[in-house]
Amino acid sequence: MTSTSPRPLQVLGWRPWLATTVTTLVLTATTILAVGCVPRFPAPRVEVAGTDEQVARGQYLATHVTICITCHSVRDWSFYGGPTTPGTEGLGGPTHPDFFRLPADVVLPSPNITQEGVGSWTDGELIRAISGGLRADGAALFPAHPYFQLRRMPREDLEAIVAYLRTLEPGSVALPTRDLVYALARDIGNTLPLPPQPKKAVPKPGSVESGAYLAEVGNCKWCHTPTDTMGWPILGQEFQGGAGFLVPAPGGGRVFSSNLTPHPTGLGSWTREVFIARFKNATPEAIRSSTVQEGAFNSPMNWAAYSGMTEQDLGAIYDYLSTLRPRNNPVTPWVPGEGGSALLSD
Repeated sequence: MTSTSPRPLQVLGWRPWLATTVTTLVLTATTILAVGCVPRFPAPRVEVAGTDEQVARGQYLATHVTICITCHSVRDWSFYGGPTTPGTEGLGGPTHPDFFRLPADVVLPSPNITQEGVGSWTDGELIRAISGGLRADGAALFPAHPYFQLRRMPREDLEAIVAYLRTLEPGSVALPTRDLVYALARDIGNTLPLPPQPKKAVPKPGSVESGAYLAEVGNCKWCHTPTDTMGWPILGQEFQGGAGFLVPAPGGGRVFSSNLTPHPTGLGSWTREVFIARFKNATPEAIRSSTVQEGAFNSPMNWAAYSGMTEQDLGAIYDYLSTLRPRNNPVTPWVPGEGGSALLSD
């Protein structure tokens, strides 16, 4: 049978090599001109009413779905899933470079999102930052903040999150100074913000569409999709698991996200009730009932936070995941012994 695979360029002669070289030079020149140029788009003009209903919805989303609070707080890794340390909610957190495939010498703490940190920002600037990736001063947020997942979030839910953030108790914790070390990492990050494209409305609660929405903004898709060597999700392999994360001490090792497709190597044997119970049983009280031992398995997923999701929302996520194409991808959940205590920077 005749092979259709590309042959080495040296066999084909110099013309393909020349064409490839010219193309590379053009792309390189274009990249040099583009890299470091931060996209510009205005913050929406909006004043969030801050009603009790908005604050309640925003607290639910930021604490239990989008987990803004998990990422912008100090996490206690002595407990399973690294729950948020009480009293540090929104004050920022230490750096987790390997979570985003960054070199160990990169220092990337999550910033303070209480009034102490963003009190001078307008509501529109907060919305632009959350769903577009630009700070109040127009600088780019590093894509460790998943604005690309939140850019379709309806304005209604964005305003609810802003309303809740305004209620957070101001304060501060000691954080390391941000240092990306490598100019290229900074410059590439500068080019990535995109204008938000919010959905017109929040999907009907309990629907499959709602499950798809929650799986997107709730980080299921991001964390449960395998990544390339640069840490970017691989298109066409969404939700099949396999993304690796170094877990801080006292546990340690590299944990790999599970397959969430309805294949026997994933959720194929899970019932809707078992799926919901797995979350609802991981209450903060249950999580804090025992500590993680040195070198033992731990999870990068804050189960205590996600346990606060409603059964209706969890059921909708399960219903959506059940519609996915089954993917045969058995995942080894944990490789002990890697990293661990060296992950956090003080």
